[in-house]
Amino acid sequence: MTIKYFKIFGERHTGTNAVSVFLRENFNLSLHGYDFLGWKHRLAPKSEELDDLDIADTLFVFCFRHPFSWLKSMHKEPYSNHYPKLKELDFIDFISAQIEDYRNVITLWNEKNQSYLDMSKEIDKSICINVEDFFNKQEHIHNELCEIIGTQKNFIRFDSYVNGRGLHTDQKISESLMTPSLNKEEIQLINSFLSKELLTSLNYEVW
Repeated sequence: MTIKYFKIFGERHTGTNAVSVFLRENFNLSLHGYDFLGWKHRLAPKSEELDDLDIADTLFVFCFRHPFSWLKSMHKEPYSNHYPKLKELDFIDFISAQIEDYRNVITLWNEKNQSYLDMSKEIDKSICINVEDFFNKQEHIHNELCEIIGTQKNFIRFDSYVNGRGLHTDQKISESLMTPSLNKEEIQLINSFLSKELLTSLNYEVW
């Protein structure tokens, strides 16, 4: 079966928009939007949600990001319209605060990313992409995609910073993805909630 579409899942600030542009430009794939398994930032769908869908022509893509840099980006812009005061909190208070249906933003990272990883193992045509690798090892990811999709395409690099509001020429991706400087209290709090097993599965290290 020829792959014609892709469905992408990943938390906010994990490169889902950039990866989507890359897939369209390099492989001419069409994006399955909200009407196909819902919001791309949701908890991964349960297997029974796929029962009535034909997914044979769809590539499933799952995006991840190191928790330290991701937490800093979420603190800067949590996209939580129901609780706008989140942006006013100090970082230590932000990572301690309840967010949406989760105890805090760290447990949100654990639960959503674990759900994406679990789903990726159940789908025949799927790929997991760490956003750091997407920008640092993009040609390698292109080659992996060629193998999964079963085609050979010319590599078109995508290095622009893009989010849901469009391209941003004033943003530097390398700076955004750098592991931030955190103090001892912040690191201890984050590490007390982080899933060590998930970190290992995603090839991330913390200290």
